Amino acid sequence: MDVLARCFLNLHRWKNKINANLSLIIFLSHPEEQSAITINHKEISDDVRSEVYSTHLLLDILSNDQELEIKTEKTSFEDLLKSLAENYRFYYLTPNGTRINKLDNRINESGMCFVLGSQHDLTQNQENILYDFNTIPLSLGKQNYLASHVITIVCYKLYSLSNFSQDS
Repeated sequence: MDVLARCFLNLHRWKNKINANLSLIIFLSHPEEQSAITINHKEISDDVRSEVYSTHLLLDILSNDQELEIKTEKTSFEDLLKSLAENYRFYYLTPNGTRINKLDNRINESGMCFVLGSQHDLTQNQENILYDFNTIPLSLGKQNYLASHVITIVCYKLYSLSNFSQDS
């Protein structure tokens, strides 16, 4: 839960800085779970300032999904991607991708969905499925980062592009 809370907190911090609709989608890949939880940050009015508060809020959200627009569904990885592909271009964060600093203002030609694994890259099967959707692999370098840090780095990159900054 602490990893999810940090990811939730770090994404939420960018909610009012980036001119984009931010959602956190958590895919539970264990064969017996195979489900996705989608949390749209527009729906969260609380000022999330700490990991402890983020954890409590996330637990509340997950136990009361009817109060907010939280979507929980049983789905496979492939079916999840199919449903997202209608509105989003996929970017896979992996050490083997193109450096993220090569992105430019063209990135917002369509919606964006950044995919990252847990403490490892996706499985080979998941990567194969993901690449079937013309996914663009992006890299933050050879250094491994926590998922929450990856979120911060990607959001900062988006913020630095003038078409995503709410200051522009």
